[in-house]
Amino acid sequence: MSTKDGQSFDKGSSEVVISAEEQRLRRSYLRKADWHLLPPAFAMYFYAVVDRNNIGNARVAGMDVELGLHGNQFNWVASAFFFTYIFFEIPSNIMLKRVGARIWLPFIAICWSVLVGLMAAAKSYGSLVAVRVLMGVFQAGYVPGFIYLTSFWYTKRQQAPRISLFFSAGVFAGIWSGPLAGRLQQIKGSLSGYQYIFIIEACITIALAVVMAIMLQNYPETATFLTEEERAAALRMLANDKALSYNTNYRPRQVLRALSDWTVWGYAIIFWAAVMGGTTQAIFGPTLIKAMGYTSTRAQVLSAAPSACGFASQILSMFLPRLHPRFSVWIMVFSAAACAFYAVIATVENIHVRFTFLCLSNFALSPNMPLVSVWMSNNVMGVTKKGVASACTVMLGGVAGLIGSHIYRSQDFPQYRFGHIFVCVCNAFIFVIALTLNLYFRYENRRRDAQNVDFDASTLSKDEVEDMCDNRPDHRYTW
Repeated sequence: MSTKDGQSFDKGSSEVVISAEEQRLRRSYLRKADWHLLPPAFAMYFYAVVDRNNIGNARVAGMDVELGLHGNQFNWVASAFFFTYIFFEIPSNIMLKRVGARIWLPFIAICWSVLVGLMAAAKSYGSLVAVRVLMGVFQAGYVPGFIYLTSFWYTKRQQAPRISLFFSAGVFAGIWSGPLAGRLQQIKGSLSGYQYIFIIEACITIALAVVMAIMLQNYPETATFLTEEERAAALRMLANDKALSYNTNYRPRQVLRALSDWTVWGYAIIFWAAVMGGTTQAIFGPTLIKAMGYTSTRAQVLSAAPSACGFASQILSMFLPRLHPRFSVWIMVFSAAACAFYAVIATVENIHVRFTFLCLSNFALSPNMPLVSVWMSNNVMGVTKKGVASACTVMLGGVAGLIGSHIYRSQDFPQYRFGHIFVCVCNAFIFVIALTLNLYFRYENRRRDAQNVDFDASTLSKDEVEDMCDNRPDHRYTW
């Protein structure tokens, strides 16, 4: 991957001939950067999703019965996480820029994993809600933090497969979380089965946070694992691509620019609607399958099948921009397919057909989260604006989790048609927003081409250029 990425970037972004030595240095840089960033980030996101959604596994393992939950109380326990998750995205990215990812990301991971362990000690509905609220504070910063971090390390084209790989960890977690929870709940000891799910999974996350603190580095400019020649080659490559620089200061003006840019909210709405399907499958997958007539242990195991389909499609999404570099087109294709699949699930009675289309729907749902994240990161410029835009995008994903926790209602058992129709409509909404952005960006690129402004950044100060963000006359949107 690194070899191909380095060469394809040079050919696509630069008119000068890159020497063999320069290509060798760039390939070496990408190998080292990938090794230090991707394995710990992938593993931590895997367990972030496990820790966030194991409340659903605990329910199937008997938690709601033991703690006396009734009515829609479980739905409120699941959604409590998202009340704080929504509001701490932007502050977390600001903290990441101030203290560095190497400190911030492991720190928030340790905090949320301790809270997961405390879920085992909860004795009432109120205590479950309180712990889930606190978990949302710390988990809020992980996804936007990683997306933001890649903007400092990779060119726009190199970001795409890496962000797709990162998001695939969340779907991969769905493959293993059910079977893992099924085994953990069978542990014979002084605790209930669901309590072992919380305690053991929390301990694993803490261990991963320690590994991340050892492996992760903040920026290529300060990375100790690079030689001076590799660092210089990397910075030349990143400068050509107008990637973010670690020594650019936080700029409050860009916060307002991000919050007032309707295209930023367009990406965020797409992410919101995409997460609606992914989150509900993650939380309610075992419940939906159990409602088809399977035992609780069997439902835990079978919940891996839809997640496996989603994992396969997210891996596929790593390569889609190379086949056709139009993110909006791919997003429209997958959202249309997901809309159709959920319509089938909502209308048919046969449980085998419903299970099959549950798997197919997850295949169609999963690519849109990484695709819209990369699309946003490619188009938004400015260090602070990009950080805020990343946080806004994932923030609306938290809103989706909050709403999605309530669309599969107990009164809709066993068909749960209301929830399936809701997700179907969300995917139709994705199609409309992606088409709108597609048309706008194509118009804006044509307008800038027609103006034919000869932009010379050397005539402006660094701060003036930085504050232009994606309004720079030489910037062209990816559509």
